[in-house]
Amino acid sequence: MACVGRRTGVITNFTTRAGASGKLRSGALAGQMDGFAAWLWERGYSRRAGHQHLRTVAEFSQWLERNGYGVGDIDELHAKRFLRFRRRRRRHHCDWAALRLLLKHLREVGILSPPSPTVVHDEQFALEQTFATYLLQEKGVSQATKKHYAREIHAFLRHQFRQGPVVLSTLCGQDLHRFVLSRAQHRGPPAVKLTVTALRTFCRFLRFRGDIANDLASSVFSVPNWRLTTLPKSISQEQIEQLLVNCNQHTPIGRRDYAILLLLARLGLRAGEVAALTLDDVNWEVGELSVLGKGSRRERIPLPHDVGTALAAYLRRDRPRCLTRRVFIRAKAPLVGFASSAAVSIIVAKAIARSGLNPPSRGAHLLRYSLATNVLQRGGSLAEIADLLRHRHPDTTVLYAKVDFEALRSVVQPWPGMR
Repeated sequence: MACVGRRTGVITNFTTRAGASGKLRSGALAGQMDGFAAWLWERGYSRRAGHQHLRTVAEFSQWLERNGYGVGDIDELHAKRFLRFRRRRRRHHCDWAALRLLLKHLREVGILSPPSPTVVHDEQFALEQTFATYLLQEKGVSQATKKHYAREIHAFLRHQFRQGPVVLSTLCGQDLHRFVLSRAQHRGPPAVKLTVTALRTFCRFLRFRGDIANDLASSVFSVPNWRLTTLPKSISQEQIEQLLVNCNQHTPIGRRDYAILLLLARLGLRAGEVAALTLDDVNWEVGELSVLGKGSRRERIPLPHDVGTALAAYLRRDRPRCLTRRVFIRAKAPLVGFASSAAVSIIVAKAIARSGLNPPSRGAHLLRYSLATNVLQRGGSLAEIADLLRHRHPDTTVLYAKVDFEALRSVVQPWPGMR
């Protein structure tokens, strides 16, 4: 489906009824309706969804005119007032989505100014925002780390104070222990270690501000999770081929997912690296892929023939024409790249379910681990695996020595009393 439609009279792309386009161009937003319709069309909205959004915005436009509001006056508050008014008559589940898209479009084209910062009345929310600022400005953490820590502290404050006032001076070590134990009941050791680290950082922040007098950071439980105590979670090469064979290559989504699975299985890319790939990252002339890896490092890796063939097939036949430069596009509007690496892991999990496999894990990293393990079992060295997976430190690759059973047999010591 082409994303770019006709700019003139583009409302007719969403409706075929005579006179319908005239009704949609009415009210305070009459002059903006064609631009909004073109904006929806460029992002791949279907006729049905686009027409529903335009109808909602047209009613909003008429409501604005009846109440004396101009285009430059509207914001989220006016949209919510309109929805309360419309609820008395009828309401569609897409109404709020349509108005949010309208506001986003009007801000992109400069008709509306960016939303003003929300006045903070909630004490807990204010504390969380201050902590997030502290993480970025004082600790210098990444946006991803800030997001993870903020999520843990939000859960802790809800657990500790519920909806009541936040009295930080009453916190004690037992409160922290109870929260860690409650998280540990439903999460694995790595996730609980993140909880502990976030709590310790939060306690140091509170003591720095003078909210607490004692050093509560040192009282938080430690979580035993030794890095080399487990084997890499992997599947055999035969199971990987089964995963690929069961991917339906007769549909556009199936061909997209097949290309993604090949990138994970043949090159060992991380889910986030696949999601972030852009059209400019593929150098077809020399057969290379430019990957934005950990630490924002740009690395070039060779593009195998089967991966390049699957990628080219998707780009030529199935990738919709759209504004984004991302390689892999959502199946439904808006036609943009994946929101996060979670979408790639979901594709892997669905492929595993289709194949009837029962591996130790179901995320995208399973294929990265499997690639390294299978290379080692075929006689590859740890140095080759480190180069393949783009590890910066040799210690990261040491984990795979535990699955090199032939090498381990050569250094094993006899058990006392056994022949």
